[in-house]
Amino acid sequence: MLLSIIIPVYNVEKYIRKTLDSVFQQEFDQNQVEVIIVNDGTPDGSMKIVEEFASCHRCIRILQQENQGLSAARNTGLSAATGDYVWFVDSDDWIEDGFLGKCQSLLQERDDDVLLFRIREHDEESGNVVLERALLSNSEICNTDFLELMERKVDYTPMQLYLIRRQFMEEQELSFIPGIIHEDMEFAPRMLVLAKRIATVPLFHYNYLWRKSGSLTSSATNRQKRISSLLKIIDLHSRLLERIKESKAEKTTPEFTVISRRNQKALQMVQFWLYRKMFNYMNFEEFCGTEEELKKRSSEMKALVRKNFFYKATFMMKIHRLMFLVSPRWLKSRGKGF
Repeated sequence: MLLSIIIPVYNVEKYIRKTLDSVFQQEFDQNQVEVIIVNDGTPDGSMKIVEEFASCHRCIRILQQENQGLSAARNTGLSAATGDYVWFVDSDDWIEDGFLGKCQSLLQERDDDVLLFRIREHDEESGNVVLERALLSNSEICNTDFLELMERKVDYTPMQLYLIRRQFMEEQELSFIPGIIHEDMEFAPRMLVLAKRIATVPLFHYNYLWRKSGSLTSSATNRQKRISSLLKIIDLHSRLLERIKESKAEKTTPEFTVISRRNQKALQMVQFWLYRKMFNYMNFEEFCGTEEELKKRSSEMKALVRKNFFYKATFMMKIHRLMFLVSPRWLKSRGKGF
């Protein structure tokens, strides 16, 4: 089996037919591709549509579970996958026409841990394409690493961007963290620092739907959960960096010893970006419950600002970053970000 496409399903009756049509209205060898549908306890009629497709296509496998969220549903699909490569597809998006045929030839030729493709983003209300993601090159496949992606401003989320070698995921025990949102912001950097072979492929393979309502991350009621999730992601990345340092100090040989200084720098840049995102768009005290926590987070942010002072910085941003190092509270009281 060459490819496993994992599609979690929850409350997507409006969208799932288009998603599955985008798979099965193109030509590909169904002996080489499996479509794993994970029913995450959806209460609507989504699964009736899925079962309709399953009656016509032998490559569909349906897994059932009580509602546990996107991370758990992806993990369930991953544990059942048999393909050489895995692709996480959301049930409100659709695959680019003709991609699966091209993909089969490509995967047979290459042995990358991670393949990064191009996606188009669509506005749900207008139906217009609002963005076409750029890669390192729009004409040839490029071998790269995580730091180059960060420095060249190549977006590393969402997870739908990637086709990932399943053996690599098993060897590195890669799975999604349950109970958080923005899970791709945690998983993708961890995956990219552990991968030995990353390639960007200038093929459009995916159409991503921007939904202004109904999605978990778009809801204002989930604001506090977004904050706690982003902080947990930062802390998980910090633990990964600490484990890397400890393994080198002890001269042990787990997977962390192969991680280069470049990837460690890239991971710190991700932490900087996440802290910057929270500081710029949320109240300063909102993500720090106590004065002690506020001091801890301020200290962490200042250290990251020093290390990444020139990253994506205009002249005014450099001024604001200097002001942040002097007094984060004062900068925030002026309504400025860094």
